[in-house]
Amino acid sequence: MKDKILTEIKKLNYSGKTKSFVQDKLCHIFHVHITEMNRLFFELEQDGELYVDTKNKVYLAKEMGLVKGKINGNSKGYAFCVPDDEKQEDIFIPAHNLHDALHGDSVLVQKNYDRDGRGEGVVLKILERGLKTVVGTIKVFQKFAFVEPDNKKIAKDVYIQKGAEKNAKTGDKVFVRITNYDGRNLTGSVIEILGKDNGNIITDVLAIIRGYELIEEFSKPLLEECKKIPQTVDVSKYPDRLDLRKEIIFTIDGDDTKDYDDAVSLKMDGENYILGVHIADVGEYVKRDTLLDEEAFERGTSSYFPNCVLPMLPKELSNGICSLNPNEDRLTLSCICKISPQGKILEHIIKESVICSVERMTYKNVTKIINGDTELCERYKRIVPTLKMMAELNDILEKVRIARGEINFEIPEPQIVLNPKTLEVESLDKRPRTVSERLIESFMLVANEVVAEHFQKLGVPFVYRVHETPEDERITAFNDFAAALGYKLKPSGNELKPMDIQKFMADIKDDETRQIINGVLLRSMKKAKYSNICMGHFGLAAKYYCHFTSPIRRYPDLTIHRIIKDYLHKKLNEKSIAELKRFVVKSSEQSSVREVLTQKAERDVDDYFKCRYMKNRVGEVFDATICSVTNFGFFVELENTVEGLVSIASLRGSNYQFNEKSLILSNGITRFRIGQRVKVKLLSVNLVERNIDFELVENL
Repeated sequence: MKDKILTEIKKLNYSGKTKSFVQDKLCHIFHVHITEMNRLFFELEQDGELYVDTKNKVYLAKEMGLVKGKINGNSKGYAFCVPDDEKQEDIFIPAHNLHDALHGDSVLVQKNYDRDGRGEGVVLKILERGLKTVVGTIKVFQKFAFVEPDNKKIAKDVYIQKGAEKNAKTGDKVFVRITNYDGRNLTGSVIEILGKDNGNIITDVLAIIRGYELIEEFSKPLLEECKKIPQTVDVSKYPDRLDLRKEIIFTIDGDDTKDYDDAVSLKMDGENYILGVHIADVGEYVKRDTLLDEEAFERGTSSYFPNCVLPMLPKELSNGICSLNPNEDRLTLSCICKISPQGKILEHIIKESVICSVERMTYKNVTKIINGDTELCERYKRIVPTLKMMAELNDILEKVRIARGEINFEIPEPQIVLNPKTLEVESLDKRPRTVSERLIESFMLVANEVVAEHFQKLGVPFVYRVHETPEDERITAFNDFAAALGYKLKPSGNELKPMDIQKFMADIKDDETRQIINGVLLRSMKKAKYSNICMGHFGLAAKYYCHFTSPIRRYPDLTIHRIIKDYLHKKLNEKSIAELKRFVVKSSEQSSVREVLTQKAERDVDDYFKCRYMKNRVGEVFDATICSVTNFGFFVELENTVEGLVSIASLRGSNYQFNEKSLILSNGITRFRIGQRVKVKLLSVNLVERNIDFELVENL
């Protein structure tokens, strides 16, 4: 209906007419009551499709060239509008053009140009306030208090009325709910006192986490609901399940993992491999429309930090009945595949099952066993032959993925090890990716692809993990950069394929050049997300892909499990499919949003610990690699994954110019580009803003 309204306004040239006139005409055309038309207009305005000016005249936003986006604030008062349409560039908005819009607000912006052709925006309308809560330090006076936000992008303090400070004292770090915004002032009330603003690690990390509105506690009613769930499995109640308790099945996870949602098995059938991927049947315990389900949907995912975990489900489930603990019967969904010696999936079944894991294995020990550690081979002799077979199958599967064009960007993750007592960083390095991590990744990929293909071909509404083909504009921009290094990425057909990128990277023989191009190319890719439409996964070169293997910590996986179970139990009828079609859209959107938010929170906490690790090393000199170049300097990365800025103001010489196409900063004598090796000295560390500044010592 809303699309029809927009079409009719354009067709009848109603832009510029008064709102009452347009609504009256449309009510007659579509035979709807004015109340319904008001509702539709309100939604169209909130969607940024219609703009109603101060004279109550209606305009089509796109025809006016208006841009819908979110405000990205700045401590200096100005801001940028980040368009919802990723193809559009960010719009600079000076402070006087913000018109009371704040960081995080959804807005409608008009872009203007000055005589020199420089563009800047004006906020025409605030569509939705983005600021719901604030974390900051409180200052308490006799009759009121103020909270100074930790996030410097929020350019206003929060006014707290007497009594709303909840006994907070000056210098406390607090979590505040925004209760009112009158255009000049933010008003709020204290929800939680996090601790003193004195550099305490727990308080600091909690402040970052609360800044993303992430909560670790579960409500009492929800925990009461958990108590009704049995903590043991009575197998006699599940006679129709595939009983795999006599099979050699085990888990492989990190040393500090507490919840085990995937287990694996492998045996031979003649020359073929029989791979079993057995995933915790969380859907058996977390039912639709329960408090547990509502909370899991809201959280979307578990959040993992160096010092704590915020689980999607309470530990009674995530570490208890849903965790595939060794020597305990557990309910699972199993994807069992027959795989040829060439890595082709010959057959598969997807069944409800019951297993009993024989071992809780760690990546470290599995890697040592595969590499021939005699002591561990003797200790785990029952499963050593299986592990050797798994390494063999992994080699086959990796070759298959490479042959079809899978792209490996080789971006290492940080591994932050804390002292268990002080929580200070004991070591900081790149997380290893050994054969054990790789084989589990291979087996999970097989299950995720098989499940996605199975249900796509059935035509059942589903949640897919998709990674779209990069846009032509981004590849063109990448080629502008690559041309300066003597390379060009060309599609082999009508559009770019994963194999094109894989071959392109393989043709670059110089390691340093490959590293340079690798980082820029990665930023040219689209971000993976969840969708109800099967669009394939470009990076994996997979036609079908979903997330099936982690229902304890990801809601899309839990959604998929329920769909599978409904299908297996023949519960999918015309009515339930219609409901499911709507829900998979909702689940995909919510899961994508929560994933991005959680990743930001995890990155900020990682950056905080990196800053703590570096704060006592000011003055030290480090080898580094330039990882990003801007018009205000360049960012470097150390071997331990720490990143920091070398500002243009600190560089020797003057008149540095930034070339946006080649991503080079140069003054004609000295130049800096991505991938260049340099020596830098640590100048300063800002724990609050999580910034690190370096000074260039020399080029390498």
